Amino acid sequence: MLVNPFRAKPREACEVHGHQAESGNRMLIVMVLISLSLVVWHVWGTGTGGHLVSSDAAPVSFPVLLGSELWDLFFSDHGVMAELRDVLPYFIVGILIAGYLRTFKVAVKLQASLRKYGALSVFLASFVGIITPLCACGTVTTAISLLVAGIPLAPVMALMVTSPLLSPSTYLLTLNDLGPEWTVVRTISAFSMGIFAGLVTLALSKRPGFRKNEIFVEGGIVRGDFHDEDYPDERLRCNCRRKFGNRVAVRTGNKFLIFLAKSAEMVWVVGKYVIVGVVIGAVVERYLPKEWIYRFFGRTDPLNIVWVTLASVPMFLHQISASSIVYHIKGALGGTMDAGAALAFMIGGPVTAVPTMVLFWTFFKKRVFFLYMFACLSGTLLIAYAFRLLVFVPGVDVGNPLLRGVASLSGGTSAVVLKHDPNVRMVMDPAGKGTVATYTNAVDGRGGVVFDGTYGRFTAAMADRYDTGAYIGNIADWLEENSLSAASTRILVCRLGDGAGGAAVLLGEKVLAELAARGFTVKTVDRREVPRLTGGLLAEWGQVWLFCGDDGAAGLSDAEAKLLADHNARGGAALVVPLPSAGAADFRGANLFASRYGVTFSGVADTGGEVRVSTASSVFNRASAWLGSVLKLVRKA
Repeated sequence: MLVNPFRAKPREACEVHGHQAESGNRMLIVMVLISLSLVVWHVWGTGTGGHLVSSDAAPVSFPVLLGSELWDLFFSDHGVMAELRDVLPYFIVGILIAGYLRTFKVAVKLQASLRKYGALSVFLASFVGIITPLCACGTVTTAISLLVAGIPLAPVMALMVTSPLLSPSTYLLTLNDLGPEWTVVRTISAFSMGIFAGLVTLALSKRPGFRKNEIFVEGGIVRGDFHDEDYPDERLRCNCRRKFGNRVAVRTGNKFLIFLAKSAEMVWVVGKYVIVGVVIGAVVERYLPKEWIYRFFGRTDPLNIVWVTLASVPMFLHQISASSIVYHIKGALGGTMDAGAALAFMIGGPVTAVPTMVLFWTFFKKRVFFLYMFACLSGTLLIAYAFRLLVFVPGVDVGNPLLRGVASLSGGTSAVVLKHDPNVRMVMDPAGKGTVATYTNAVDGRGGVVFDGTYGRFTAAMADRYDTGAYIGNIADWLEENSLSAASTRILVCRLGDGAGGAAVLLGEKVLAELAARGFTVKTVDRREVPRLTGGLLAEWGQVWLFCGDDGAAGLSDAEAKLLADHNARGGAALVVPLPSAGAADFRGANLFASRYGVTFSGVADTGGEVRVSTASSVFNRASAWLGSVLKLVRKA
């Protein structure tokens, strides 16, 4: 009967493989407890919200303070539950893809063909690894099954290295957390890691000690999660029906029911890592001392990649948790993130999890264990440094949608952007001087805001240079996506006040034509046409682009700044650009509005005639652009 598959799974040990390992779950619990202990330490030392407890304040018990802080961490508008709701659509699609692959045995069929192609099998195994929904521990037990079934060590090593780095769920969650550029980087990195490990192993496979019959510990008993009816070696295949999907599969031939069962099976397998990643990421962003994060991820130190790679070895970092933690690290930094160190973190952590190392040490000869460690650590270093040299540009937020398809921008004198709010993300800070930042707070119903300190790139003379026109178009697209206004495609460009070069024509005909081609309606005004901004005027426009001077008479007034803030609170979006000043640069006009969002313009920096944004190839950029369009469609849906 169809109800039988839904009975409880057997509690006794599997006769072939023994008890199911629970060390991974225990390690996850330990990681969450360690993270929450950081919250306890924070409340004990500083009080709720990071403010020192005043001696004049009414005494509040420590349990009440801790309970309040935990409630805010999990249930506030920017807490763990809110982020899990954002991740949910990508999580569901990911487990459905994984369920399809397992139902129709796509990975198993590809694994069975690995023995046929010699050195090419390393490339095939690396591809299989990035579509296989396995963690590091599950990969080790799968690899043992394949080795016993007669598949050479080289492709199996490629599979063992690649599988912990990427899966369908990880692919989609990375797309949501970090954007299409990081998704492409992570995919290329995982595939390259597998090829590197496989080719190194292939070169050693003819040497004594690395032949197939010499790699296992003598008398070692193969135990672990082999409870799948489709494993390639019959000697390791069992029918214990421990897994829900197996119990359904042996009682019905209906592929749809099997697909639902195997997808449901993945909810906990994948979901626990999503939850842990979001919790740890939220704790890191709120409570980990900023100087610690800045030391390893915030400054471009040539050795940061080495330290992060070595530090990630003892961590039980799952591929799914990694992208969420990196997302929160970006939010905790005052500037842009060292992308090379972040990539090393996302590669080195998942492939060297402690439970995986224990399994490796138990099953394989020590020489094979050290070969795996060498492949993981050296591969991580090589790939992270290669991307830092060839793709990443210091002082640029990799994957930021404002920079999509942009290789370089026109530069010049720029007001320095300073960040004071966690909702602000620094987009560009060449030489440590912030020039572009964004603000988002959709939870409170606010529209997005872009802050750009370089007025010159918006003038007609500079907007056509390099990829500046594409950048301006990206600003319009991003503000439209982050606007809740019905008029999100209508842009009001306001020049308020005077400044050095303030009389220059804004945007230019070519950029205006590009914006029109993207579906935007643009109107440019100054004080002669609009003596004062009014609520009625702003209501007609979903985006307001402010070019603010410091002229007290013609500049932005306090009343206008409040009107603009109200417009933003109702979902309207804004771009803020200070006009350069011939005298002291206090940027009062721009700061009247920007300071309401945790951003101030202070001081000036010379960024040169051209600002490099990316050194990636056209193929990389096209792949990122295609994924960006997919992400846009998913978010609209």
